[in-house]
Amino acid sequence: MPNPWNSLYCRSDDAGAVADGLRESLTTLGYTLYNPFGALPGKAYPRSVRLFVGLPTHGWVRVIGEPDSQQFPALSETTLMLYCALDGADSQIQVYANGQNADLVSSLPPYLRPGRTMDDLRRAVMGAGEQSDTPVSSDAGLPFNALPDDVQSMAGGINPAQAQKIFARLSGNLMKKVARDDSQAEAARALISGNAPDWNSAGGQRIRALLDCLMETTLEPDFTTVRDAYQLHERRRRNPNARLYPGDAETMAKVPDALVYIPVYGGMS
Repeated sequence: MPNPWNSLYCRSDDAGAVADGLRESLTTLGYTLYNPFGALPGKAYPRSVRLFVGLPTHGWVRVIGEPDSQQFPALSETTLMLYCALDGADSQIQVYANGQNADLVSSLPPYLRPGRTMDDLRRAVMGAGEQSDTPVSSDAGLPFNALPDDVQSMAGGINPAQAQKIFARLSGNLMKKVARDDSQAEAARALISGNAPDWNSAGGQRIRALLDCLMETTLEPDFTTVRDAYQLHERRRRNPNARLYPGDAETMAKVPDALVYIPVYGGMS
């Protein structure tokens, strides 16, 4: 099963201020701030909030990870916040402003990108945004972009739409072959799709359409990718001669600027 994807978009030009607000809201809720990337292992908490704050992009700061929903009212006292989550095909979108949960359609128009209209926003909110260049039907297998980057690169100059059709047909055939065995079907889907969220699902399309109305942004990297890269880059920062194990260089290359992200971790016993 794909890992859930979570991002909080804060209307701000100051990543440091966003990080400070996140820390303050966590301590107010009773969390203890901690740094899991130090030289020595820290305390393990049964309940934790793990976040990475990115650099501002065109007036938005992306926070990667899943906050505690109780943080939203306090954080939105100073800035509008848009929270998006994708779990399988199910999307969750919430906007907070002035300390409370706000209506998507009425609160977001001031932040529309040039060239985007209220009609675009309404269609996105209702889940009728434009489809991707390579939409995938429910019985057409899995999206081509679920493949690892190195495998996708092998497609070279092949037309992306044609590549999607080929991959969808092959993966669809595989799923049909194992459909008679439920225990094998889930394993086969996991083998093909890995942990990538399904952005071609209805929920994924809804999030993509809404964000496209508001900002020039990407959906990547996800939390796990940033966390793994950050840990390795931080270790090499502390010790430039630290040994790299198989796969470490590739992990670091996925987020070469990982150290620009600000980790905000809080635990509760």
